[in-house]
Amino acid sequence: MRIAVFATTPLDRPGSESAAALAVAEAIGDKGVEVVLVGTARSAAQQVEGRLTIRSLEQNGATALAHTEHGPRTIIVGGPSMTWATDAAIRRVVGAGAIDLVVIVGDATTPITRVVEDAAPSAERIGLTGAKRAAIAMIKLAGDPTRAPSRHAPAEPILGDFHLHTCFSPDCGIGIDELVERALALGLSSLCVTDHDSVAGGYAAKAHVETHGHPLHIAVSSEVKTQTGEVIGMYLKEDIPPGLPFADTVEAMRAQGAFIYVPHPFDGMHAIPPEPLLERMAPMIDALEVVNGRLARERFNHNALAFATRFGLPAGAGSDAHVLDGLFTAGLELPAFHDPASLALALGDARVVRHPKNILALQGRKWFRKRRKPLHAE
Repeated sequence: MRIAVFATTPLDRPGSESAAALAVAEAIGDKGVEVVLVGTARSAAQQVEGRLTIRSLEQNGATALAHTEHGPRTIIVGGPSMTWATDAAIRRVVGAGAIDLVVIVGDATTPITRVVEDAAPSAERIGLTGAKRAAIAMIKLAGDPTRAPSRHAPAEPILGDFHLHTCFSPDCGIGIDELVERALALGLSSLCVTDHDSVAGGYAAKAHVETHGHPLHIAVSSEVKTQTGEVIGMYLKEDIPPGLPFADTVEAMRAQGAFIYVPHPFDGMHAIPPEPLLERMAPMIDALEVVNGRLARERFNHNALAFATRFGLPAGAGSDAHVLDGLFTAGLELPAFHDPASLALALGDARVVRHPKNILALQGRKWFRKRRKPLHAE
């Protein structure tokens, strides 16, 4: 039997809610029942440790939730600001297949409790006092199989390219119709259309697919240039102005409910955010591109993978295609998704797929196509 206890306030901030959650978890553990204490934290180090635990949970299963020598397993699912990666972390813990009961300590309604109650409709709410009595009652409830949350079951895998451009980018001449035709021929089921500083290409591709009834999901996105590097917002509703500070751009994307994806973060041939800035922004990043199919040097991808591994960030991959031949030189095989929340969860079951091509040949075609193809041509 294993019980997950969720705190409604950060576990590293002294207060009655966090103290009560710890007391309940310890009381359940004293009864010989495995317990997982889950919550947020303000500490960057604790957030990183929590992300690493979630990566272990995705790779190794529920053994990552096992009791520790020092008491209940504590999992930090994110910081005070909710991200889509935090949403996915909560759902991953709840649906790990080893939780018999989900308990929320405290009466407050917060972003974390809303996700918990959506992931586990049978979650039990308890107060801030009487930890020992509450522990006995929760253990009894945990024996009722109808209280167990549904196990996370990934959907059938699809193929997707998470970084590509169309004729709505000034340095690309790919028409919307030919992009869709090529994607379908390659067996792709999802495209994140990430034109430079514009969502117009994504909306055009989405409209084209819907008009013709093609089985291709389009995530309207944009690769926005900041004062220090670029960042992609997936599922954007409208354009984000270029030239803002990196952090301000991320916040503007988050205000639209977008999924935050950092492309080619260590590509020394382009303007990129400095590593200290990336480290500070890591809690706000939903995924990091660890494979870009258009980089001149493979070590740039290796450096990105090392950073993502060190900070427990979900891994993304995309072709960064500017010509048709470049489409799906890199991408992911992952469960089907349809919005930021399902994308964040699907990334935990993703596998990088590569079909590398000569970068010089692709760049030559990009230059030639840019000269001969009129902007926004179909």
